[in-house]
This record gives sequence, C-alpha cells and structure tokens, in this order.
Amino acid sequence: MTINMRLVTGFGIILAMMLILTVIGISRVSLINSNITHMTDVNSVKQRYAINFRGSVHDRAIALRDVVLITEQSTLNTVLTDIKELDAFYQTSSRAMRALVSEMSSEERALITKINQIEQQTQPYIKAVINAKNSENLNEASRILLTDARPAFTLWLNTINQFIDLQEQANQATTVETREVASSFAVWMIALTAFAILIGASVAYVISLRIRDSVGGEPQEAAKVIALISQGDLTANVDSCCPNSMMASVAVMQSKLKTIVDSIINSSDELSTHSASVASGSQQALSAADAQVTYTNSAVSSLEDMSRSINAVAGSVKQTEDNSKVTAQLSQQGSIAVQKVAAEIEQISVTVKATVHQVNVLQEHVKHIGDILSVIRSISDQTNLLALNAAIEAARAGESGRGFAVVADEVRQLAQRTGDATGDIEKMILQVQENTQASVTAMETTVPQVENGLTLTHEANELLNQIQQQANDSLNNVLEIVEATSNQVATVAQISSGVEEIANMSQETSQSLNNNAQKAVALADLSTTLKQYISYFKVK
Repeated sequence: MTINMRLVTGFGIILAMMLILTVIGISRVSLINSNITHMTDVNSVKQRYAINFRGSVHDRAIALRDVVLITEQSTLNTVLTDIKELDAFYQTSSRAMRALVSEMSSEERALITKINQIEQQTQPYIKAVINAKNSENLNEASRILLTDARPAFTLWLNTINQFIDLQEQANQATTVETREVASSFAVWMIALTAFAILIGASVAYVISLRIRDSVGGEPQEAAKVIALISQGDLTANVDSCCPNSMMASVAVMQSKLKTIVDSIINSSDELSTHSASVASGSQQALSAADAQVTYTNSAVSSLEDMSRSINAVAGSVKQTEDNSKVTAQLSQQGSIAVQKVAAEIEQISVTVKATVHQVNVLQEHVKHIGDILSVIRSISDQTNLLALNAAIEAARAGESGRGFAVVADEVRQLAQRTGDATGDIEKMILQVQENTQASVTAMETTVPQVENGLTLTHEANELLNQIQQQANDSLNNVLEIVEATSNQVATVAQISSGVEEIANMSQETSQSLNNNAQKAVALADLSTTLKQYISYFKVK
C-alpha cells in the first residue's frame, strides 16, 4: 500500500468517526429541537388557548353573579357588555383550538369535546339568568344561578383545568425525554471522541513505521542524499536500514550513475577527437568544391554571353529575313503597280490624242458658227436699215402709212435685238475660241509628256523586276544563314545546359560539404556541451 493510501486510510477512519459523531449529534439535536418545538409551538399554544378558556369562563361566572346582585341599570349594562366580550374572546380561542384538533391525541380530543358539550349546556343558563334579571324576576335569576349555572360553571372550569394539566404533563414528559437525550448525547460525544483519538494515534504510529520502512531511514536523511545527487555529487555515502527501501534504490542508482557518467566522459573525448578530424577533412573538400563552383559559374557565364550574342545575331538575321521578304513583296507589288500605271498612261495618251482631235473639230465648228453670226449680223443691219427707210416712207405717207410705220418700227426693234443678241453670241464664241485654243495648246503640250511618262514607267518596271530578283536571292541567302544560326544556337544551348547542370551538381556538392562541415562543428560543440554537462557530476 502506498503512503498516500495509508494516509488516506488513517485520516479516512478519523473522518469516519467524526462523521459518525456528527450524525449522532445531528440526530440528538434534531430530537431535542423537535421536542422543544412541540412544547413551544403545539403544547404551549393549546395550553394558552385553554387558559383563555378558563379566564373567559371564570370571569363570566363572576359577571353572571354580578348580574343577579347589581341593582343599578347602568352598571348592569356594563356587566352584560363584559359578558358578551368574554364570550367573543372565548369563541376566538375556540376557533383557534379547533384548528389544532388534527394534531391532538385522543385524550385531548375527548376533553375538547367535553368542554364544547359543557359550553352548550351552560350557555342557556347564562341567557336564562340574564332574561330573568331583565324581567326583574330576581328570585328566578338567583335560583337558576345557584341551582343550574353554578354547577355547570364549576364542571366547565374543572374540565378546562384537566386539559391544562394534561398539556403540563405532556410538557414535563417531553422535558424529561429531552434531558435524557442531552445526557446520552454527552456520553456518546465523550466515548466517540476518545475512540477517535485512540484510532488516530494508532494509525499515525503504523503509518510512521511504514514510511520509515519504505524510505529506508529518516526522511530528512533521504532528502539530503537526493539533494546531493541532484547537485551532481555522486560521492555521498548512502546508508539504508531496509534492502527494499527507497534509500537502497538510491544507492543502486548512484552506483549506476557513476558508471554511466564515466562512460559518457570517455565517449565525449573520443567524439571530440573524431569530430575535429571530420571537420578538417570537410573543410578541405569544401574549399575544392568552392573552387570548382567558381570555375563552373565562370564557364556558365561565358556560355550565357555567347548565347546572348548568337541570339542577337539570330535576331538580326531574322529581321533581315523579314525585311527581305517585305522588300520582295513590295518590289513585286511595285512592279504590278507600275504596269498598271503604264497601262493607264497609255490609255490617257490615247484619250488625250482623241480629245485634241475633238477640240480641233470643235474649233472648226466654232469658226463656222462665227461666219454664220457675221452673216446674221449683216442681215440684221440691212433689216434695220430697211425698217428705217420704211418708217421714213410711212411718215411721208401720212395717216395712210401710220400702220406701216408701226410695223416698220417693230421690225426695226427686232432687228436691233437680233443685232444685240448676235453681238453677245459673238463675244461668247470668241471666248470659246480662246478657251478651245488654250485647251488644244495644253493638250498638244501634254501628249509628249504622257509619252515620256509611259517610257519612264516601262523603265521603272524593268528596275523593279531586277530589284525583286535581287530581293529573292537575298532572301534565299538569309534563310540559309537563319538555319545555320538556329543550329548554332541549339548547340550552344545544349552546351550551356550541360555546364549549368555541372554547376548545379557542384553547388549541391559544395552545400553537402558545407553541411558536413557544419555538422562536424556542431558535433564538436555537442561534445564540448556534453563535457560541460558531465562536469556537473562529481564521481571521484
């Protein structure tokens, strides 16, 4: 059993005794409380109501006697009022008493029933005495008072006193019981406390023995030895009184720790030596790998420069190829355009020549129209002259020639307007002749120029055909250069890829060697740290 279980068992027994003592105490105190409560809240209350009964009955008996003896009416009214108030007071206590009937014993209920019966028998006597007094029949009132009412009041009071005495007896019995419970409770308290002390002392003694056997000595000595071992001192002398105790186990542990620490010290020395050797070799290999990485990176850089140059050349060649293609296309398009222009110029030349011929014909027609206009002008002048002569002759004829004079005047005006119109037409024809002559002159000048432009167009077409041939030749040469450059770029790219792969491998090798060097340094640090930790222990 563990120390914890032993302590729990010992204190559990003590706590169980305290619990039993508490339960008994609670039970006894509860019984005492119940008895006292019953005495104060039940018996005393019933006794209080019974005392009220007795007081009311006693005072009414005296008041009823006074009713018979009093001669003054005012005093009699006062006494009668007192009797009514005493009766009301009685009825109030009676109602409260009836509420407690369910908690009463059979003997108490019998007395209450008897009291109620006597009350019912006595109430008519009280009324009879009062009625006889009010009728001024003093002899009858005295007879009823002495013969009927007095024995009834006496019996009523005796019965009430019996009920009061019964409550007193019940209280006395409860008091005796309560005192006995309190006395026995004190005895139980003393007995159980003494038993608990005895059990606690026994358990404490047994636990102390078991703890000493488990520890193997005094706990203070065990704590001191364990403190020395925790501080690294493995030279302390460990004594134990029991072979299977904690102190015996600590002694075995101390011996094992000495052996382990000695082994760790030797291993750490060897580890330090080997790690220094590994670190030196890794450092040399790392230096060689770094040099290889440097050379490889330089080669990669040179190949990258060469690749960029070749790519630039390839780009330029590609641009030249594109330009050659564009030049060939443009020269072909130019040749086609020049051919179209030549055809158009030939058409223009034919059109201009035809136009010159038509303009010449038009000029001849305009000249012919001018001749006709000269004839018309001559006719207009002659008509105007004839009209003038006719007008003169008509004026000579007088009245007979007046109508002819009017006609002659109209003919003259018509001839004049014809002459004016002919003059305008001549001006227009003259202008047309001048414009036609200018057109003919310009067209005659244009025809040689058009023929010259046609000749130049044919020459330009020949030149464009030669340019197209040269552009096609250049394009074929550029295509050969592009193919050769592409092959060269692919070859350089393969070489660059291989060199980069070698550089990556060299870099990985350098990193691995660097990691090995770092691990060797970390191993040396670990050996140093292990020595520092082991130096914490004192084994000699």
